[in-house]
Amino acid sequence: MIIYINENLLGEKMMLSDYSQYLELIAKAYEEAPELEPGAKKHWDSLKNSNYTLFKRLLSKVNVLFVSEHKSYEGKTFNILGRKFDVKYIKGGQPYQTQPEMKSEVQKTGILKINIDYSEHPIFSVEDNIVMRTIHDYLTHIQANVGFGGKGEIAAFNVHAKLAPNLAIPALFTEVVGQAAYATVYGKFPVQKIAILHGFDYTNLGEIDDDNYHIVNKKLVPKTGEDKYKNVERETKDFKAISNN
Repeated sequence: MIIYINENLLGEKMMLSDYSQYLELIAKAYEEAPELEPGAKKHWDSLKNSNYTLFKRLLSKVNVLFVSEHKSYEGKTFNILGRKFDVKYIKGGQPYQTQPEMKSEVQKTGILKINIDYSEHPIFSVEDNIVMRTIHDYLTHIQANVGFGGKGEIAAFNVHAKLAPNLAIPALFTEVVGQAAYATVYGKFPVQKIAILHGFDYTNLGEIDDDNYHIVNKKLVPKTGEDKYKNVERETKDFKAISNN
C-alpha cells in the first residue's frame, strides 16, 4: 500500500521559509560535480531497486500512460514488471501545466500520464528513469499534494526520502533537488550526473556545511565579517574549554 504523507509531517524537517539562496548553492554544487563520481553508483542502484518496489505498489492505485512529444513514439510499448504500457503522442509532450491540474485530472480519470522524453541517463535505462518519474509524481505531487518548482521539489524529496532506504538518499537528493535547483537557477535541464552533492544536510533541509552562511529567521543568508568573527571566537572558546577538561 502507498503510504500517504501528511503535510504537517512535511514541514518538520524543512528549515527555511525562503529557499532561493539554498537553491543557488545547490545549483552551483551540481554544476561543479563530476559526471561520474567513483563509489557513487551504489546509491543509484539502491534507489533503482526501491523505485521498482514502490512502482509495483502504485499500480494497484492508478493506471499509468506514458506520453511523448515525438509522433514516432506513438504506439511504442514498454514492458515493465511483466506489464505492457503504451505510449501516446501529445503535442509539446507535457500532459499537465500545473500541479493542481495533474492532481485533479488523475483523481477524476484514474490515469497518470508520464512524459518519457529526455530519459537518457548514465546508469538508469529509459524504463528505470520513467519508473522513477512515475512514483515521484504520484507519491509527492498527487498523494502529498506538493507543488512544482524549486521549493516544491525540495518538499517532494522530503516525502520520497521517507519511503527510500538510507543508502538511496544521496542519489535521490541529486536526482530530485540537485536537478530541480539547476533547472530553476539556470533555466535549463542539466546533464544527469552520478555524483553526491556533499555538504548538504539531507535530513534538515536547508542546513549546509559552509562557514560562509547561516540561518536567520528561517532564511539562509551570507555571514557578515562580524558573524564570521563571532563564530571563530565561539569555536576558540569551545576548544579551550575542551582542552582544559
